[in-house]
Amino acid sequence: MKFLRLAALLLTFSSFSFAVNKDLVQLQRDLEDKLNSLQNDVDSKLSELNGMVTAMQNDSRRTADQVASLQDQVTNGVAKSLGPVAGLNSKVESMANDLQALQAAISDLSTRLERMDAKMTDLKNQMQIMQNPPAAPGAASPGSAGPGGPQGQSAPPPGMSADQTYTSALRDLQTGKTDLAQQEFQQYLQYFPNTELAANAQYYLGEIAYNRGDFQGAVTAFDAVLEHYPENPKTPDAHYMKAMALLKANERSRAVQEFRLLVQNYPHTEDARKALSQLRALGVSAGSTTARRKSS
Repeated sequence: MKFLRLAALLLTFSSFSFAVNKDLVQLQRDLEDKLNSLQNDVDSKLSELNGMVTAMQNDSRRTADQVASLQDQVTNGVAKSLGPVAGLNSKVESMANDLQALQAAISDLSTRLERMDAKMTDLKNQMQIMQNPPAAPGAASPGSAGPGGPQGQSAPPPGMSADQTYTSALRDLQTGKTDLAQQEFQQYLQYFPNTELAANAQYYLGEIAYNRGDFQGAVTAFDAVLEHYPENPKTPDAHYMKAMALLKANERSRAVQEFRLLVQNYPHTEDARKALSQLRALGVSAGSTTARRKSS
């Protein structure tokens, strides 16, 4: 009887164990299926994410390439645009150098011409002396008006020449020996007042006075250029420096008038351009004057 009960119990337990094992197997299969499905989903998402990252990387590279290409285009465009400007700057610098060289050559030529003119004056004086030898001591020359002659010109001391006197005066002026230069220019005007360079000598006397602050003396010297040597190359310069001296002497209205005369009579000169600049700085117009020149 006990044996039958035990057998029945074993049979019941075996049936229960089989049922439990079957459920566990089924549960394990369901779990494996879910895990597989989840793994597939994860793999799919990762694949999509990798695709998106790869696409973004490609887009970034393309954008970087486009930016680099655009930078190259801008750089090249700017370089091409600045190329003519750089070339123009070089041309301007070259022209400035050429202009300086030309100005130096003109200055040198002007100095040589002045010396040649002084030498020509000496030759003329020597020819005049040869044609009209001086009278014997104590005898009066026919038609003379005193020791200085009809025009008040006295004979230069022996050994003095127009070339030497003018060249020495100009050299002393350029080296800062203004007192000596002033004396030499005055001697030149005393003994050679009718030469081409006399106007230059008179003008330089005005410059010496102006630079010393003697503005009234400068006005007088520049007026002498305008009165005694009209229509010579120094005339526009004398007008401008006379106006500047008047301006420094606080004679504004006279300075304005002189600037206007310069602009009217010599409109295409560098002095006229400077006079216009001075008139603008004074707040007045170039205006117009009826008199060709008014001395003071």
